Amino acid sequence: MNVEIINPFVNAVFNTFETMVGKCPTRESPYLKDNARAQGDVTGVIGFAEKKLHGSVALSFPSFTAIKVYNAVMGENVNRLTRDVQDLVGELANIVAGGTKQVLAEKDLSHHISIPTIIVGKDHSIRHQLNIPVLVVPFTLEGDPFILEVTLKLTNRS
Repeated sequence: MNVEIINPFVNAVFNTFETMVGKCPTRESPYLKDNARAQGDVTGVIGFAEKKLHGSVALSFPSFTAIKVYNAVMGENVNRLTRDVQDLVGELANIVAGGTKQVLAEKDLSHHISIPTIIVGKDHSIRHQLNIPVLVVPFTLEGDPFILEVTLKLTNRS
């Protein structure tokens, strides 16, 4: 996968969390995913497409990380995975996907993003629609893990 196309997604995670949560996550070593199993309990998935670029991005959180992020963003003190916490995960995925639009458009890779799909449940699956590799970028936020997954397909269509 082309790092020039992946880096905007990683940078969008940094920007989103600094802006929304007021804290900068730490990135760990990326790797290729070898199954469809999610590493979190709640995942927000956004698809994107245009003439030259197709793919999807997912943010997946263990329940405790999603709850901590929600509490930081909303200034609340919930202690369970409510619908509002789930919705925030979808919105964070939406903001990350949207945060790549300008950078990728400058590379002639403009794209439209879908509305978020939120998947909830222990050991749920994330099935990205394209039959291409999925890059996993692990992050921690004050020691609490979450995952970015990105799959991209470039086409030669004009």
